[in-house]
Amino acid sequence: MNTRLPLNAILAVSALSATMPASNASAATPVVLENGSLRAEIVPAWAGRLMFFGRRGGENVLWTNPGAENATVDQKGKPAWKNVGGEKTWVGSQGAGWRLFLGIESGPAWPPPAWFDSTPMRVVKADPTNLVLRTAAHAGGDWVVALEREFDLRADCLVMRQRLLPSQVGALGAEPIPDDIRRLWSVAQIPRPEFVEMRLLGGGRHEKTAEIPEPVPGSEPDWVRIDIAKMVGNGKICADGDALRVPAAGGGWFTVEQTAPRKFLDAIEKPGRAMVYASAVDFDPSAYVELEFAAYGPDAEQTLVMRVGD
Repeated sequence: MNTRLPLNAILAVSALSATMPASNASAATPVVLENGSLRAEIVPAWAGRLMFFGRRGGENVLWTNPGAENATVDQKGKPAWKNVGGEKTWVGSQGAGWRLFLGIESGPAWPPPAWFDSTPMRVVKADPTNLVLRTAAHAGGDWVVALEREFDLRADCLVMRQRLLPSQVGALGAEPIPDDIRRLWSVAQIPRPEFVEMRLLGGGRHEKTAEIPEPVPGSEPDWVRIDIAKMVGNGKICADGDALRVPAAGGGWFTVEQTAPRKFLDAIEKPGRAMVYASAVDFDPSAYVELEFAAYGPDAEQTLVMRVGD
């Protein structure tokens, strides 16, 4: 595919970028959202990563790398990818999708496109319970695209919305990305728990690596349990599910639910709506698990709800 964007499309995207307010987050300073019950900390300079979520005055439910402050996440050239932890959003799939945005036809697609994983995001709106972040428009291969992340802290949950802005679509002179490639992919890293529970959809299709245990019935109907404590090495399971949860400190659960409309989730050839990855138990600096969700479909939009408690 060698379609190139016409000059007027490039100018239109440049104008879009110029209207965005300058970021006030040149350093790794978090924007704090807080209410009477919950707290969230987002770092615009680290591609809008959510680095803290939990009860107000309580523990962080997310895993973070203690060396994150020293990690160089503003990629210049092609330095090594840095795992700073927290929750992030990538473009999927980890192959065809990343090659598309990296502008290559084949070969290794790691690390993720730098503008998804490390480029500072601009603060569009910020108040005590709501934050909107946006990238500048980026060209990748034949595509020009921008990403927006919104965090809405409510009394009992954090609602996260991420979307690829319309500059992605054919109106700018490029072919639309095929539906089986176009997706957003949220990855929330947590300290390695004893187990993870997953709420299944439909027939509960799943695929897994040999290292991760077969799911067993969970604590409620439609939920299954994945016994992470039985693992030594790393492993992953991909399944048709819409929620993942682990026991939370102080009681209850830490739950992440994907609320994408059914049209985003139906007719996908392979399972992969919800995913659980577990690092090896001896991972340095500490073992972790990833709670992952992919949103498919022509609108390339994803909504996740995080809760901690009953």
